[in-house]
Amino acid sequence: MTSKPFDSMMMVWSGAYLGAAFFLIAGLLPQGTVSIGLLAQLSWLALVGSIPTTLALVAAARVAGAKRPLMVASTVLLAALTMAVGWEHIDFLLSGPRWLDHPRRPLLQVALLSVLGLLAAAGWLWLMLGFRIRRPAQQATWITFSIVAVGLLTAAIVRYRAYDYSIAQLVFPAGLLSGAVLYLIIRNSPRRNIAAGLAATCLLFGVGSRFAPVLVATGQREVIAQSRAGALATLYVLPQLSRATSLRGSGEGCPEPRPILETSPIGVLPDGRRNVILITVDALRKDIVGQELNERPVTPQLSRLMAKGVSFVNATSTYPATLFAVGSAFTGLSPAELYLSPSLPETIFTRARAHIDQQIAVLPDVSWFRLPIVQQFLAPGVETKFAGTDEDATDALVASLRQARRDDASVMAWVHYYAPHDPYESHAAFLFGDGKKNAYLSEVAYFDRELGRLMDYLEADRWLDDSLVIFFSDHGEALGESSYWGHHVYLNAWMIDVPLVLWHAAFAPAEPRVGVSLADVAPSVLHFLGLPLPSDIAARSLFTLDPDLPNRASFSEAFPVRGRELFDSFRLPALDDATIRARLQSIRVSSKGYEPKGAISLDRYRLIRHRGAGTAFFFDRETNPGEDPGLRTTDAKPRRLLETELDSWENAQLRRIQCRLQLSGDRPETPRPR
Repeated sequence: MTSKPFDSMMMVWSGAYLGAAFFLIAGLLPQGTVSIGLLAQLSWLALVGSIPTTLALVAAARVAGAKRPLMVASTVLLAALTMAVGWEHIDFLLSGPRWLDHPRRPLLQVALLSVLGLLAAAGWLWLMLGFRIRRPAQQATWITFSIVAVGLLTAAIVRYRAYDYSIAQLVFPAGLLSGAVLYLIIRNSPRRNIAAGLAATCLLFGVGSRFAPVLVATGQREVIAQSRAGALATLYVLPQLSRATSLRGSGEGCPEPRPILETSPIGVLPDGRRNVILITVDALRKDIVGQELNERPVTPQLSRLMAKGVSFVNATSTYPATLFAVGSAFTGLSPAELYLSPSLPETIFTRARAHIDQQIAVLPDVSWFRLPIVQQFLAPGVETKFAGTDEDATDALVASLRQARRDDASVMAWVHYYAPHDPYESHAAFLFGDGKKNAYLSEVAYFDRELGRLMDYLEADRWLDDSLVIFFSDHGEALGESSYWGHHVYLNAWMIDVPLVLWHAAFAPAEPRVGVSLADVAPSVLHFLGLPLPSDIAARSLFTLDPDLPNRASFSEAFPVRGRELFDSFRLPALDDATIRARLQSIRVSSKGYEPKGAISLDRYRLIRHRGAGTAFFFDRETNPGEDPGLRTTDAKPRRLLETELDSWENAQLRRIQCRLQLSGDRPETPRPR
């Protein structure tokens, strides 16, 4: 026969477990179907979350029946603990460009921390009040208000960025309130053993899934990446390396850095004037290009222009965010190489400065692009203008190019269009309907018009006669896939497949199928200008690739480097050994609810490896173009090939990083094998 204390504990745990599980599932259901693997992951995460939730519920129940001094002491202690833990989150939330150097930032930190402590104290008192109430009517009122609070917390979690670890912490109070509500209902129910049985069944399902790889949704980290379980699973996603990350590479010696001089691209005279015009757009998905809605094309101009240029069919971004994606395109380095660079790397602008009369950049007039580090990193020393809208950006670049023509100056120009970036706002001239996705399409159509206007000018003023024009999107955008909106976090098709197009009067229209990445842009620009290519980059000039070459892989990365850590990362005068190890570990392990990933795209296949979880997803893009993780690909041979290729690339990447650090003089040179 079950003892009363054990029975009470079982009821508390059942309420905590089911409250956590129901809360997590409810956060996903409005977004679409939930796979069996994801349900298994939810059951496991609910188990993890039920441990601190049960302890908190038991403590609240005990203290609620104690004397007032103990209640006050526990409230003060919890508020102090919350403020101690919350300091990191407040610092993280105020690490953006608006607040990073704000003179009143410390005062705001203290104010927010105080509010956080007061909210924690109020929540704790509310929880104890629920345990003290005995009258059914009052208890029903308490439950009603608690459900409203859970709904508001859920709305906040869904509304704000999925990868924000600080926002994810709202899951704990929401899960705790959900557990308390269910416990109070279960406690007074004559059939409370049913709840215990249901919780036990979910427990077995969750634990059993850890031994069945097909049920482990950890590789995708659906729940964690969406912040539905970020706080409840904090213990589960903490860095999994118990020792310092090894910096050992392949053991091979570092090659001598010798510049490579490629022959002139076919059809371009070696002694002719050469200009370069780079056109980039933020957050444009590849699959949106050419799409029609209600028989109305979304990108008529881009579709028309792609048919007239060299449009790469299998182009991928190196990173699902602007700084590292465009950084790769302008340097030829991988995101990890950029992050672990001992100093600001050479870009196409710095390498071409002595050979070009004028360098121009037109950037969005938003706070992030006005950060000094962004310009120093992407376009150092370039004459920069800021445009409030994409229309202003077109006007600014056209005016600068016209002046350059009058001055008979050679030009390297870069314009970055921003419209498709969040927040999405519908334009009156491009209405596709209501909803967030249709607003995104409206932004894309507005950008498309401006791209067409810019290209019409370039053609009319004969810039294509002596200019290489390169267009690409820095990354894609999630539009509700995996219950996620925005970018960062994922490396699926909707995030890293991007348009990449070249135009020049000497280039015939073509659709090369060779695998390329944005990192290949930098060596292509240098090749076109007749400048030496650095030998210590893995990227290749697009002009040297066989357009139909099979089995050329492209690689992408995502790692949890954001906020102050990102903004400060390029300000260090040198990287010592401890900094290198810390940075290397930061891109290899989970942090702030963000699962670091590496991906390889090879012909029809893509493999996405989740480094912290030690799992991978493999997709056949012909049979599974949407890259649905629920559709398994049984062909093991290409999967093994991609795993081997990804391992080789990551080892080579680490070796390049080591060699670059050694050659910089910041670290002692390692003896080479004889």
